[in-house]
Amino acid sequence: MSTTTIARPKLSMATTWRQGLTAAGIAAVINTILYVTGSALGGFPADVMTPMGTPITLASVILASTAPLLVGTLVYTLFYRWTRNPNRWFTIIAILVLLAFVPGPLTLPNAPMLMIVLLEVMHLVAGGALLYLLTRTGSVPLVQTT
Repeated sequence: MSTTTIARPKLSMATTWRQGLTAAGIAAVINTILYVTGSALGGFPADVMTPMGTPITLASVILASTAPLLVGTLVYTLFYRWTRNPNRWFTIIAILVLLAFVPGPLTLPNAPMLMIVLLEVMHLVAGGALLYLLTRTGSVPLVQTT
């Protein structure tokens, strides 16, 4: 068995950002549906305040569903330029970031269980969309075994 190293093609910034924006759009749409459904079921009461002293609104859900994904797209772009295996490093970091967000909804005082569950699902939707779409952007093997 011989191993040959092949050159990794240059990452297309347009493709990467298109994938990142698509992930942000998907997350915003799905999380909007979750928020509207949860609100209709009484899962997002206005008297539950975030640590910033504001209730969770549709605008804050959309912002929280898109802004971190754009930052994640930038991080992926940097990993692609600086590491030999950007998908592995990005996946590790993305999972660690997702795990860091798990306690957030649990600390909301007087939050109904439906709100906590929906917020956790929203985190998974956003992170999953970004992981799925970005790791397919630059998935070209660096080593080919024959």
